[in-house]
Amino acid sequence: MAIKESKDYYTAAQTKKILGITDGMLYNYIDNGALTRIIPPGRKQGVYSRGEVERLARELQTFILQRNHLHAIIKRVENREEMRACLEISQELFGLERGDIEARLDSRMNVLKANPETYYLLKDDYQVIGYFSIMPLKKGKLEGVLGQTLPVKIDTEDIAKFDSGKQVELYLTAMGVSPKFKTDEKRVYGSKLISGLVELIIDLGKRGVIIERIAARSNMPDGIRLMKHIGFTEVRPLTPERRTFIIDVEPSGIPFVLQYKKALEESSMSTELEQQPEKVAKKRSRSRS
Repeated sequence: MAIKESKDYYTAAQTKKILGITDGMLYNYIDNGALTRIIPPGRKQGVYSRGEVERLARELQTFILQRNHLHAIIKRVENREEMRACLEISQELFGLERGDIEARLDSRMNVLKANPETYYLLKDDYQVIGYFSIMPLKKGKLEGVLGQTLPVKIDTEDIAKFDSGKQVELYLTAMGVSPKFKTDEKRVYGSKLISGLVELIIDLGKRGVIIERIAARSNMPDGIRLMKHIGFTEVRPLTPERRTFIIDVEPSGIPFVLQYKKALEESSMSTELEQQPEKVAKKRSRSRS
């Protein structure tokens, strides 16, 4: 006789389906204590506590996410097909741009020619998961960009290269994970993208690139939460359709910005040492006294 649907228990068949496991794996979970087989009075077939099965399902999902996270890497966008994947995610998330995708691809590839370190994607062995893009703007160009209505158009002549000793202002144009992933997955992969952005900024400090401000705009709840989580300060927007966020690097005490400034200082000291070793030695001696 079949066991009736229960609000407290799952059958073996239901348990295997929920966990995505075989008979052998089910017996293993019973043997190692992860699941308890319960025999109801008058029954021969075992059942399993709903709470126990659902807890194990969450643990397995977390394990899978962490495993996939370890295999996911961030790399620079280097070719047209990788840029196409970024554009497809952008369209799914933001839906701002219309028209011929090939023309849009041409525009993005021109940005890469101006500075090849502007687009980064997150991928595993099988797929592109998400991406972020960040534009280094020449001094004095940020306000003009923040004053544009969407979609923002940045002239490639306004894009700076990441050269040592050069002052730039960074505009975070996009960051997102493909909407095909579940909420928990998007949270894990979003954290990976943030880590990639932070590592990039700290690396720019090591290379002697002087960042004066970092800016971003968003009107999406996830984007706004992200900006606040990173440490951006919300400022009065120049256009009504997006909220605007700024990090003023010099006075900032955000941990990753402090790491950037330390890296920049060490880079500056290293460069100065190469040029004037005796002067730097005296400066270090005075700082210790």
